[in-house]
Amino acid sequence: MEDRRAEKSCEEACESLKRQDYDMALQHCTEALLSLGQYSMKDFTGPCPLEIEHIKIESLLYRIASFLQLKNYGQADEDCRHGMCKRRALF
Repeated sequence: MEDRRAEKSCEEACESLKRQDYDMALQHCTEALLSLGQYSMKDFTGPCPLEIEHIKIESLLYRIASFLQLKNYGQADEDCRHGMCKRRALF
């Protein structure tokens, strides 16, 4: 009986750490998107705007993966729509 409690406690600790990892990834991606959103594409010249759009799309993909792991399907779906719109605008 005691062995099962230790196993369950370990499983709960692992789940907690995974959740913290996904929360942290979500936070970093959100901060990157907010930071990049402060700039207008007119502020940049050359290939930089294209690189910024790629970074935005990549950040959205990481956010989507994190939201899916956290079972926040509504927000993942919303990010998918934003990501697809950005991708269509690039190509």
